Amino acid sequence: MRMLRGAVVLLAVLVVAIPATAEELARWDDPTGDDTGDGDYTYPLNEVFGDGGEADLLSFSIEKENGSLIFEFKIRNLVDPWNVGNRLTMVVVAIDTDEGGDLELRRNANARLAEPSEYQIFAAGEIVEVIDAAAERVDIGASVETDLAAGTIRICVPINGIDGAAADWRFTPAVGLQDDYGAGGLGDFREVKKVAEEWRGGGGDDLAIDCNLYDIIVPEPRKILGIFGARKRSQEEILSDCSLETGQLVTLPALALE
Repeated sequence: MRMLRGAVVLLAVLVVAIPATAEELARWDDPTGDDTGDGDYTYPLNEVFGDGGEADLLSFSIEKENGSLIFEFKIRNLVDPWNVGNRLTMVVVAIDTDEGGDLELRRNANARLAEPSEYQIFAAGEIVEVIDAAAERVDIGASVETDLAAGTIRICVPINGIDGAAADWRFTPAVGLQDDYGAGGLGDFREVKKVAEEWRGGGGDDLAIDCNLYDIIVPEPRKILGIFGARKRSQEEILSDCSLETGQLVTLPALALE
């Protein structure tokens, strides 16, 4: 009887020790080498950027695990040139959970959102920051893990920290380069100029409304009566659709779990 009791206790311990596996809710793959923004963007000239790829998004996935959503960005060339945690790549996912919300993607992205957000989650290296619909910083218990070898940035967000049903949410991920202005904080998306400089990318138009994002996920057009509706726009079309005359910023499409 004692041996049986001990076996039951050991089995219970083993069951508790087995970690829960994440359930992948959705995954979107993105082409390699399209980290060119509107088609012309180049990386800054400083040697730390090497041959580029620090803002080349290969895939974006959403997982659910232990009551949290995990947003994983896989980057082609995730590096840490100064050994202080990755300081070149910056990612964001904007989350639309309700009516209304923030129409603009913040942190010098220079972009609008097709689906206004209640939350915008930015991450670079080991720093993560969340802002709400009023562009105010909020603490919803988000955390981030960066794996240089795997090329992944994984943002974990407790679902109970966000209002609404996750199945109805819309997600807008994007990738650019981080500029912490030498202060070591989160900073902003690094500016893209007309001609590349040591710490500025090139290929823009030197306009204040130029988008500072290098790579996004372009969703497939929604199906109507079982067939696709409108033509799928390219990333180049989306990220070049701005106007200095009207002040129109580019508008980023959102992703749905369905």
